[in-house]
Amino acid sequence: MRILKAGLLAAAAALFATAAFAAHGGGIVLYQEDNFGGDSRVLHEDAPDLDWLHFDDRVSSVEVHRGVWELCTDSHFRGRCITVDHDIAKLSRLGMDDRISSVRRIQ
Repeated sequence: MRILKAGLLAAAAALFATAAFAAHGGGIVLYQEDNFGGDSRVLHEDAPDLDWLHFDDRVSSVEVHRGVWELCTDSHFRGRCITVDHDIAKLSRLGMDDRISSVRRIQ
């Protein structure tokens, strides 16, 4: 019973987060683990330093809901950068796992 309640709470939280995300017009979700798992941060605007969000060098997958985004290894959009316009389940395939320090939307 306890496991069922925990599962229902997790599903409700995910549904609420998705609805809130859609209400803000989309953006990008950064995940700590591969395959969109673990701790996450939702961004709707540029983040020149992910350390402010306590997420520096912790991103392993990204979910793009709207737009084109640039992910960079150094703060303030420096270092090696990649451009993404779709979900990426494993940033390790691009050599960027746990290396992202800044994120911005590309117009």
